[in-house]
Amino acid sequence: MIKNSLMFLVLTMMTSCVSFDRANILPGQAVPGLGFSFEVPTQNNWTAVEYGSGNKIHLFQLNDQDSYSISVSLNRGPRKGMYQNAETHLKALKFSQSIEPIPAGFVLHSHQEWVEPLYGKLCVRYTSKAEDWRGRNKEGPALVDLVGLSCDHPEIPNVIIKTEISRRYEVNADYVDLTLYADALFASFQYSEL
Repeated sequence: MIKNSLMFLVLTMMTSCVSFDRANILPGQAVPGLGFSFEVPTQNNWTAVEYGSGNKIHLFQLNDQDSYSISVSLNRGPRKGMYQNAETHLKALKFSQSIEPIPAGFVLHSHQEWVEPLYGKLCVRYTSKAEDWRGRNKEGPALVDLVGLSCDHPEIPNVIIKTEISRRYEVNADYVDLTLYADALFASFQYSEL
């Protein structure tokens, strides 16, 4: 347990040292993290806005009728080692999402989670569709689609990588299949040891 705690502390401190040009990240360009990198999807450029406490990378892209966001975070796995199988990971993810409060003005229309073996043996994928009425200066809600993937890091023991891509858009915006961008994002991940 002490070994896992020390490893997570080292991960957090080392991630804060990683840097790249945060503005004007081109489609297909690799974004480095601690023990991983990924490529940004879509046809437009991205901007990285924060690293959080050192274990999170957040990127965004603003367009005329919509905006995209990517969030990648490294988190310590369960206290007693890693999940034994993907179904246990799925059960834990469902529980944590069931106790997470939904903010006022945010209406969740659908949410699904399932085991996703395509990206690793402990991966869980989830999707949601929602309305967001908060802070609107336009009539009606903004619509929000989200696709996420939670997997164990294949090279670093007891570490979970949670990746989410979301699209926030106006009701009259063109349809975009977010799963195409999500699949490109998830497939682009490269992993390494520390």
